[in-house]
Amino acid sequence: MNKSLFLKGFLLIAAINLLLIVLDYGTITGLLKPLLMPLLFLYVYYQEAFSTKKFLLLGLTFSWIGDILLLFASRGEMFFIAGLLSFLTAHVFYIYLFSKLGTTVAYKKNLVFWAGFIMILLYLQSLLAMLSPKLGTLKIPVTIYAVAISIMLAFAWRGYFSWNPSSRFFILFGAMSFVASDSLLAINKFNSPFEYASFFIMVTYLAAQYGIVCGVVSFKKGQRF
Repeated sequence: MNKSLFLKGFLLIAAINLLLIVLDYGTITGLLKPLLMPLLFLYVYYQEAFSTKKFLLLGLTFSWIGDILLLFASRGEMFFIAGLLSFLTAHVFYIYLFSKLGTTVAYKKNLVFWAGFIMILLYLQSLLAMLSPKLGTLKIPVTIYAVAISIMLAFAWRGYFSWNPSSRFFILFGAMSFVASDSLLAINKFNSPFEYASFFIMVTYLAAQYGIVCGVVSFKKGQRF
């Protein structure tokens, strides 16, 4: 089986989805979005076995569930909360996955690592300071989620100083894109809606999942994308 067909299918549907968002065809994009994560799932599923494969598949599965739940977020707050919990679960699997990829202790003496780590903490604090006054009853779940995505990014940043070049760029890019996507979604929903929010949220989300998948799959193979 040509596994790359699933990846090419993901990129094709992602491009069509983004174009339809720009053209404001919301109904069609709602039908296409649930197809995206299954294509990445199948691409990973048909890879040869590797130690973190099941965690990557679980992360994609809960992301897919979150995608579907958020499609109904306008019908009630419970759908948004359920989607948030689903993505939170996905991030827990990604955090564990990144931790299992291994690292060296060299990063502890690297000033660049600590500078980046402090920037992650400052970003988390700034985001929560901006959102907290408007979160209401969602303050606790959103705060927990923000902490989780920051931890996920911190683990990707730590791994950047140990993993092979063909993996570390994609994984870090994916983690940063995930934080960007979730931050844009939160700002648009709770702080100040902005033009083309759906497009920017979606393009960063798709880049995030693509980067993480390609990076983790290439980790054991040493292949480049």
